[in-house]
Amino acid sequence: MSPKISEFAQSTGGSTVVAMRRAADALEAKGMKIVDFGVGEPDFDVPPPVSEAAIQAIQQGHGKYVDPAGLLELRAAIVDYERTRHRIKVDSSAIVVTNGSYGALSTIMRAVLDPGDEVIVIEPFWGPYRQMVKLSGGVPVGVAMPTVEGRFIVEADRIAAAVTPKTRAIIVNTPWNPTGRVLSRDELVGIADVAEKHDLWIIADEVYSELVYEGSEHISISSVSPDAASRTVIATSLSKSFAMTGWRLGYCIAPEALAPVLTKINHITTRCAASIIQYAAVAAFEYGLPFVEEMRNEYMERRNAVARGLNQIEGVICPLPEGTFYALAQIPEAWGGSKAVADKLLNESGVILTPGSAYGASCDHYLRLSFATSLETIAEGMNRLQRALPLS
Repeated sequence: MSPKISEFAQSTGGSTVVAMRRAADALEAKGMKIVDFGVGEPDFDVPPPVSEAAIQAIQQGHGKYVDPAGLLELRAAIVDYERTRHRIKVDSSAIVVTNGSYGALSTIMRAVLDPGDEVIVIEPFWGPYRQMVKLSGGVPVGVAMPTVEGRFIVEADRIAAAVTPKTRAIIVNTPWNPTGRVLSRDELVGIADVAEKHDLWIIADEVYSELVYEGSEHISISSVSPDAASRTVIATSLSKSFAMTGWRLGYCIAPEALAPVLTKINHITTRCAASIIQYAAVAAFEYGLPFVEEMRNEYMERRNAVARGLNQIEGVICPLPEGTFYALAQIPEAWGGSKAVADKLLNESGVILTPGSAYGASCDHYLRLSFATSLETIAEGMNRLQRALPLS
């Protein structure tokens, strides 16, 4: 008989996206060709200057520990990038380099939550938010948002109604996975006003900040007012923007009092992000943005193809995504729950879609599609979906 496993750890759930991929792997092993619209991972290669910088770092022996807050040259590059691209005025002392945005978010949760504290999670939400809150001893509170003309919007009044004496923070994600929305200044100001009134932290996930399309603009909630800046801690990474998912490099931007706490937790949990990757990240900020622009232009073409193909299916409504590389398609309630629909499409048509139920109960009659894949793959996937749908 083995020793007991923590009930606390076992209380957290797994990933729906990973589960769908594993089910697809089993079908693929039997000979079915799979079209994958599930995984949120760029299919582009890392920009060549980044790979070259990593190789050079190895050759020059830069594989030693660095400061737990991050390589000084990298933090300086991040400061310049955030000031130039997102109008966020910070200095190097506000930056804490982490192992991806997962590392940034989990470090932030540990820094701001005590056991039993509640965190408002705007729904639809990226699933791991809930699990990170739980693993930090907190209680996630999903707050469902309404739709206008098929698009989810954020209503501050709904957030305010969910605040209790135990509420400690609000998680904000823009550009917004899974919806493809880019939150407006008015929406962000509304969230910031609730946080100020109730003295809450704002945890801002901005990993898709570079993936914003024409007609929309990424605005960091930290920039909407001095008070918002004082209570916002940003989590972001190079994974989506620079196609560096497996490199695991992210960072936090924190208010003055919080940054040293994040650094301490980062040190205790991981010591530091991989030094070689940090040297490569310096090159990403210095030389990689033209490659990001090329990727964004390609994503726009793919976005158009996905939305056009989905809207040709009777009963499906898919607003054109404003940002990210996700399309969120509404399906008729008569088809049944999103998990059953996604399972049927995988098993019968070989197409991986993520059921909206993974993002909260209010998103059950939706399916998320990642268009971080080639136009050829998108065309094949749309053909399969158009043959399989609508469901009778």
